[in-house]
Amino acid sequence: MSGLKGILYVADLNTLLIFNNSIRCKVLDIIMPRITHLGSAAATISTCLLIAIMGNGEIRNMGIQALVALALSHLFVQLLKNSVCRLRPKDVLVNINTFDVALDYYSFPSGHTTAAFAIATTLALNLPVLAAICFPIAFIIAISRLYLGVHYPSDVLAGMAIAILSSVVLQLIINH
Repeated sequence: MSGLKGILYVADLNTLLIFNNSIRCKVLDIIMPRITHLGSAAATISTCLLIAIMGNGEIRNMGIQALVALALSHLFVQLLKNSVCRLRPKDVLVNINTFDVALDYYSFPSGHTTAAFAIATTLALNLPVLAAICFPIAFIIAISRLYLGVHYPSDVLAGMAIAILSSVVLQLIINH
């Protein structure tokens, strides 16, 4: 099993370095720190509240459901972060480009990615036409976490999975 674990770690590291080192440029150095904030607690909670407050009927319900999906998914994120205690790439690797991004201590899973995908999935499940807008935004937020060197790809993939699963389960419970 340790052989497989080693292979997965090398793949994780190599993929991170592609996003953090290989595609690095001045434009992305300016854009990515701004994009990543779209997945922050302030931005995601505000987005859900705005939908809930400004919308009426089904749109209001969608905003409330997005808030619940956000809370549910982040419960799992916090449990995992404090159980796994994986250090961030910038704290372990010497050949990583770092940026001045506010962080908590642990890396696994990515909270920003989880938040973005929880909202995207909830909105897409309720209003499928929004999938074409929401999922690309969520994906770019996830990529920004790699570009900034604050998460490994497996952190981001775990965040996506937690968010999608939480949002789908919540949707099934609501529609039951």
